[in-house]
Amino acid sequence: MTTVIGEVDRTGAVAAIRGGLVVSCQAPPHSPMAASHVIAAVAAAVECGGASGLRIASPEHVAAVRAHTALPIVGLTKRYGDASPRPFITPDFDDCARLVEAGADILAVEAVADSRRPGEIADLFARVSDELGAPIMADVSTLAEGVHAWDAGAALVATTLSGHTSSTTGRPQPDLDLLGALAASGVRAVLEGGVTVPSEVTAALAAGAWSVVVGTAISDPRALAARFAGGLR
Repeated sequence: MTTVIGEVDRTGAVAAIRGGLVVSCQAPPHSPMAASHVIAAVAAAVECGGASGLRIASPEHVAAVRAHTALPIVGLTKRYGDASPRPFITPDFDDCARLVEAGADILAVEAVADSRRPGEIADLFARVSDELGAPIMADVSTLAEGVHAWDAGAALVATTLSGHTSSTTGRPQPDLDLLGALAASGVRAVLEGGVTVPSEVTAALAAGAWSVVVGTAISDPRALAARFAGGLR
């Protein structure tokens, strides 16, 4: 296996998040939290709480967060369309370039069979490596996708899309089985998706995770309030 992009990690961001917690600070487009200054404040708060890195969506939010932190930022964009119930994560090179310009250290890029042909993944990763020098966190849903992304040059492979593709609908979350299989294949594997309690973070590291991403369970007060309000009903 080759690790093209991992070798041109000029910022040390991949090493900096090893064994650490990456907190995803995001908000849906129509959320009261979807303003850049709010996302930046949330990012500052989770940094105080011990986050080793941040996962931030959109160049505007990345720039706002970068102005206040030196933590590694995993940047991404989300393109919403009528053809899919979920957004497309960082669809093209222009998205990657804007994120790097805004201050992202690592780029989260979707690498699943539902949305990209294998050749497209390799071509995009190679161009990012050559022109931007930024490491990629490939968001995948299966072991085969993860190994392919790793061979194409991803520096990290995340379980982000397990349960969200046609072949993985209904898979238990968080997908520790996929994480373990990726790690056993020699991939720098990241657990992301459905992590709700600290014991799952511990289990992921024991299974070989390079790092763990937690989002909703930490940074989404709407979801947290809904859980507690549900207890009242």
